[in-house]
Amino acid sequence: MHKLVLATTAAFLALGASAMAGQTWNVTEEGTSGIKGAQGVWAVTVEGAKVSGSADMQLTNGNALTYKVDGSVKDGVYTVNLVDRTDGKKGCVWTGHTPSATGTQTHGLIGEAQCEGTKLILRAGF
Repeated sequence: MHKLVLATTAAFLALGASAMAGQTWNVTEEGTSGIKGAQGVWAVTVEGAKVSGSADMQLTNGNALTYKVDGSVKDGVYTVNLVDRTDGKKGCVWTGHTPSATGTQTHGLIGEAQCEGTKLILRAGF
């Protein structure tokens, strides 16, 4: 039974990386105090360890926020640069991973983005 579970899990993980190519992720950005800053979508392509794409978000004040997504994934941890942000935030690097709650099945990621002078919490669902 354990071998079947392990084989199924391995197959799922192997297919998961290729299934991530060309996906739209629903993303929420919020401050570390929990106040939402923006929400919208990332058009993401994951090819092997390379992550690329673009973000089309809306700030809570109604203004548009766009930026490029460029990074990598290793062992289920995403390290992504949020480049050319139209809100002026610079040097933003997001480290996203699956939530660590035991027994929770999830189709998303959570993590902090370190920017020059500020931190953001990003949640991505796919």
